[in-house]
Amino acid sequence: MNRIEISARNRIIQVLRERMCTVEDLAKELGVTENAIRAQVVLLQRDGLVESVGQMKGVRKPSLIYGPTPEADLYFSKAYPAALAYLLDVLAEQMSQKEFRTVMKKLGKKFADSAPRPTGNLQDRVETAIRFYETLGALTKTEKKGKRLIIKSNGCPLGKAVSTHAGICIAVESLLSELIGVPVHQHCDRGRRPGCRFEVELFPKDQVAKK
Repeated sequence: MNRIEISARNRIIQVLRERMCTVEDLAKELGVTENAIRAQVVLLQRDGLVESVGQMKGVRKPSLIYGPTPEADLYFSKAYPAALAYLLDVLAEQMSQKEFRTVMKKLGKKFADSAPRPTGNLQDRVETAIRFYETLGALTKTEKKGKRLIIKSNGCPLGKAVSTHAGICIAVESLLSELIGVPVHQHCDRGRRPGCRFEVELFPKDQVAKK
């Protein structure tokens, strides 16, 4: 998706956050064709950011009225990453290191409990765990190095929190360990633009393809 398409999507969502609209309303508001609006609305519905909320009588047939889903507000929100980062700081100040690690591991397990538990061999479990992590915003790839499988991502879906406090990496480590079913160890880059890196120890019987 190019920048023009992203800009169009964002403008549509912003208009709908202010008021419910038909495709015709959006076309007039944004100065583009109705066909262009329809194409973007279909994509926004697919992504769960826009939904049909009713109908308006038209000359030939009713026109659908669209509005934003609750996820649309999150799409633009910058409050959640900052709030998470501050919460981690508060927890770390109030707890011992051992208590804090225990809480972060429990957080990862809660995430894992919200996903179907993977089955099959290690390859299947790794792929299922990665797909779930990508639903959280990660863009991952894997590579095999000796007796280790490396799961890494350019960037991090929790980058704001990670930059402030490394504790969230413990939670993701726990999440992946729960889903894959073997210990996973985090070695993430927590620089200016954090990047994920998790290592899975392989055994002779494990056959995991590089992706």
